[in-house]
Amino acid sequence: MTADAGGRVVSSERFGAGRAVRERVLSSTHGALLVPLVSLALSAQSATLRGRALTDSIDRPIVGVVVAIDELKRHTISDSLGHFVLTGIAPGEYIVRAQRIGFGALATRVRFTANLAVEADFLMTRNVQDLPDVNVNAKRALPPKLAEFEERRTAGVGGRFITQDEIDKRAYSVTADIIRTKVPGMEIMRDVVRPSQAYVVGGRMQVPGGAMANGGAKPGPCFAAVVLDGIFVYQGNYGSPTATGSISRDEPPFDINSIGPSVIAGIEYYASAASIPTKYNGMRNTCGLMLIWTR
Repeated sequence: MTADAGGRVVSSERFGAGRAVRERVLSSTHGALLVPLVSLALSAQSATLRGRALTDSIDRPIVGVVVAIDELKRHTISDSLGHFVLTGIAPGEYIVRAQRIGFGALATRVRFTANLAVEADFLMTRNVQDLPDVNVNAKRALPPKLAEFEERRTAGVGGRFITQDEIDKRAYSVTADIIRTKVPGMEIMRDVVRPSQAYVVGGRMQVPGGAMANGGAKPGPCFAAVVLDGIFVYQGNYGSPTATGSISRDEPPFDINSIGPSVIAGIEYYASAASIPTKYNGMRNTCGLMLIWTR
């Protein structure tokens, strides 16, 4: 076995009166390699090329491989067992090419001599195609309980809406600060004695003598009713501020900071009874209504 300057391994052996070379063509990063197998004798004055086209990993036959000598305009195609035969090759040295879609092409130089049959197994490597990156933009699946929130938000029915994406951008804040920056026309009132607690206040204050016109609300801050996941947690029957600035406990308003941003999926706020969804419009919520939906 010898190797030429191009890195091809070429070998020939003598078997009695006749001589032939069987070469095994391997794929490599530097081109095809020729490895000797067996020899056969021919009686004709032309040469023959025959062998099999196989996968390089497990020697599985490959059908449909074109084996060609372009210089002689001669070619053949491997059958279902990978076998191919190319006859009538004039003596000389030619480049033999093996090619099939889906596999790396092979090309190697082979010397043909009269009365010599060259048997070559082409071991081919399947192409690994790099697919382009695909950007997939999928909407977050909404929990069933958020269906009505999303329906009202997309319809633009009279309220102010804060989505989970907007909340997540301010996840470092407390809930009261997110609501204050996202919902105009309403205020956040903090409890003087318990400053970490915050309450949603509608756009106006109740005044003495106005209780009957405001659903029985007492004078003072006009706290909005609060619904959490469809259930009223504060119906608007709020207590009055005490002399110290704290809130009396007639019906303590809902502390919106008790629900952290990380668990909120959406918030909607309605400033007046006229805009409040019908299913929530039966309570004393003339000072507005806030619906909070958790994840």
